[in-house]
Amino acid sequence: MKLSLPTVFRVGMLATTIGIFSIVVTSCTKDEDTDEASKFSGTWNANISCTTGETGTGPMVLTKKDNKTVTMSYSVGDASAGCAKAQILTGNASGNAVNFPSVTVADGCGLSYGLSAVGELNGSTLTLTLSVNGAINSTCTFTGTK
Repeated sequence: MKLSLPTVFRVGMLATTIGIFSIVVTSCTKDEDTDEASKFSGTWNANISCTTGETGTGPMVLTKKDNKTVTMSYSVGDASAGCAKAQILTGNASGNAVNFPSVTVADGCGLSYGLSAVGELNGSTLTLTLSVNGAINSTCTFTGTK
C-alpha cells in the first residue's frame, strides 16, 4: 500500500501530538504538594553557641506555614537597654535543608541588623546557623533535637 504525502503528514502529526502530550503529562507534577516543612516544624531543644562568646541552651521553635515554608522568631537588640525586639524570619524548606534569606530589621532602639540563617537536618538533629550583621556582628549556631 502506497501512502500519499497528506496521509504520511497526518500520521506524522498525530505521532508528534501524542509524543508531546505524553511528555507534558508525564512531566507535570505539583511540587507544592510535597511537604518539605513538617520535618522542621516543632520545638527543638538546642545548644546555642555564638561568636560573641554567648552560649546556652533553650528552645528553638520553627512553625510550618505551608508545605515549603517555616517561620521562626528571633530577638535582636540589647535587652538590658530595652532595645530587644522579636523578629519573624521566613525560611524555605527543601529536602533536609532550610534557608532563611537575608532580611534587614530594626531593633527597639532603631538600630539596623541584617539577619539570615541556614539549617540542615541530619537524622534527628537540626543544626541552624544564624548570622547577624549590623549594629552587632555575630554568628550563632543552634544544634538541637525535638
